[in-house]
Amino acid sequence: MSLKKSDTLDDAFLQQVYQINPQVVYQIKDNHVIIEKEQNHWVQRLFRKLYVKIPEKSYITLDDYGSFVFQIIDGNKSINELGSLLSSKFEEADTYLYDRLTLYLHYLEVEEKWIYPVN
Repeated sequence: MSLKKSDTLDDAFLQQVYQINPQVVYQIKDNHVIIEKEQNHWVQRLFRKLYVKIPEKSYITLDDYGSFVFQIIDGNKSINELGSLLSSKFEEADTYLYDRLTLYLHYLEVEEKWIYPVN
């Protein structure tokens, strides 16, 4: 099994280590990560005062790949190690593995702020 690394990714980037943000509230059910997200935007609070039924929290269930990656992020494993573990768990994930993994980690870090870089 050969892991396909993109030509655009350098080895220094693949040594990046991530940690789960301690403020993220999540639970694991049937090997899927369920993340609790507060819906606390000012518009949502306004509509709640107007008696519109808007839940205070929403729940996001990650798919198999996302749940696996989220559970193995521990502040010690590099992107390279995460990719190797993902590839050994899901053989079909080998195609563009590191390109897709880095996009996913970027989304978790920048958009959702569920993880942050350690080094």
